[in-house]
Amino acid sequence: MKKIVLAAAAALVLASCGPKSFTFVQLSDPQVGFMDKTDDYSYSDSLMKQAVKVVNRVRPEAVIITGDLVNDAQDLRQKYVYTNNIESINRNIPVYALPGNHDMRPWTRSNHEMFVEFNGYDRFSFKLNDCAFIGFDSCCIKDGIEDQEADQLIWLVDELKAAQGSRYIFLFTHCPIFRESIDENEDYFNFSKPKRTEYLELFQKFGVSAVFAGHTHKAYNSSWGDIKLITAGPVGTPLDGGVSGLNIVRVGRRSFTSTYSAFGAK
Repeated sequence: MKKIVLAAAAALVLASCGPKSFTFVQLSDPQVGFMDKTDDYSYSDSLMKQAVKVVNRVRPEAVIITGDLVNDAQDLRQKYVYTNNIESINRNIPVYALPGNHDMRPWTRSNHEMFVEFNGYDRFSFKLNDCAFIGFDSCCIKDGIEDQEADQLIWLVDELKAAQGSRYIFLFTHCPIFRESIDENEDYFNFSKPKRTEYLELFQKFGVSAVFAGHTHKAYNSSWGDIKLITAGPVGTPLDGGVSGLNIVRVGRRSFTSTYSAFGAK
C-alpha cells in the first residue's frame, strides 16, 4: 500500500510540473566539399568539428540535420568526413538527417536509392516530450517528381493527423517554403508560389507550429499566420553575408525560441 501511495504522489507532482522543457539543435548544410581548397576537405571538417563541439556542450535531446550533408554524393571522401564527425556526437543524442539537393542532385530513382542506402531513410517522424517532429524531402517537390511527391504527401498528411494533440508540431525540410515573404519571387532558394500556398494551407489546417529549413546558407526568420518559418544558416560555407553556425531551439511549457548561434567567419 505504501508503494502505491508514493507512486500516486509522484504522479501528482509530475502532473503539477506540466510539460517538460527541453532543447533540440538544428544543423543544416554541412555540405562537405563545398568551397574547400584541399582534397582532404579540411575546411569543411573544421566547421563540422565546431558544430559537434557545440552540440556536445549543449546536450540537446535531439539533433536534426536539414540536408546537404555533402556537396557531391558520389564522393566517398566527403561522406567519410561527414559520417566521422556525426559519429563524434554524444551517442546518447539521437541524430536525424534529411536529404538536400546536393545529396540528390538531381532527384532520380537511383540518386534517391543511394541517399536512402547512405542515410537509412529520406523522411522521419517521432514524438519527443509531447511534441511531434516530422521531416520530409523537399527535393522531389522542387524537382517536380510528381509521383514521389504525391506518395510523400499521403504519408505527411497521415503523420500530421497522428500528431494532433501534440504540444507543438515541428516540421523539417531542406528548401524553405519562402525566406522572407510569401510573395517573394520564385528562385533556387524557395518553393514555387502555388506550392507555397498548398503546403502552408495544409500545415495551417493541422496546427503546425514551425517549419525549419536550410539551403540558403544564410539564416532567416519569417512567419505565415501562426506558423514560424525558420531557415538556419549553414554549418559549412556561408553565402550572401551569412555566417556558419547552428540553431538552438529551446522548448518551454508555453512557448519555444530558436536562436541562431554563429561559430564561423563570414
